[in-house]
Amino acid sequence: MTQDKHFPQGLNAWLDRIRDQEMPIFGRTAEQIRELTDSDKAAVSELAEAILHDPGMTAKLLRIANSVIFNTSGYQLRTVSRAIVMLGFDMVRQVALTVAFVDAFLKGPVRERVLREMARSFHAAVQARWLASKRHDAQPEEVFIAALLYRFGELAFWCFAGEAGEELDRALQADPQFPGDVEQAVVGFRLRQLTAALAGEWRVSPLLQAVLKGGYPRPSREQAVVIAYRLAEGVETGWDSERAKARMNEVAGYLQVPVEGIVAQVAANAADAARIAEAFGAAAVVPFIPETPAGPQE
Repeated sequence: MTQDKHFPQGLNAWLDRIRDQEMPIFGRTAEQIRELTDSDKAAVSELAEAILHDPGMTAKLLRIANSVIFNTSGYQLRTVSRAIVMLGFDMVRQVALTVAFVDAFLKGPVRERVLREMARSFHAAVQARWLASKRHDAQPEEVFIAALLYRFGELAFWCFAGEAGEELDRALQADPQFPGDVEQAVVGFRLRQLTAALAGEWRVSPLLQAVLKGGYPRPSREQAVVIAYRLAEGVETGWDSERAKARMNEVAGYLQVPVEGIVAQVAANAADAARIAEAFGAAAVVPFIPETPAGPQE
């Protein structure tokens, strides 16, 4: 395949483009929030003030903080400072950065592929948090964020790729069996590498970095992220498809329970994912989250 392209080639070129041209505002927001949360002297009021500078982020963060995913106490959180106290500095930082990511993606030239990928991410995030909770993880919300951002480099590419995205999309449709090899041939790297590079540079989630690095123990919270994504991807072919059943068996094996005992909850999690996507301001992705089948939910 010829390398005479009219678009950037190689990981570093795309990393520079996304960081410096397509998402510079996000980069500054990430740096400001990270500096505050990295500082031992930072006060709750300073982090709250940084978030309050963006009214849209403030509203979404409070909606998310009061959702069933993050607020299990039922106590209504009405201020950003109270959310920081209840959820912790690090978790609020991760939520704020994730809100900024979602906003950046939806403000770009949104394609159906972007919406489908983002829908899958929300679905995987809810399933991952549930898996973590079932295994008594101390911070299932952290697992939620890691799963939500599991492919954010891919999302960034598809949002801003332009001509390169169109060419890669055609190539993947022609040869869907080995996507990594196709990506390497067309743009000079695997899109998964872009996620790893951005995660390391912006430090969005330590858990996500551990997942992408690999070599983690099994069972583990890192494995929960990967299994949840595979599940979300698998059920897109239908809840009764062979692929969905295989993924459901993976989940049951991870939890060491009979598969019959998880079907109802897994289906209910998909409905929760739609509500969480709306809380993040991503209502456009809801139609792409697999609908909950009528039978299992009962």
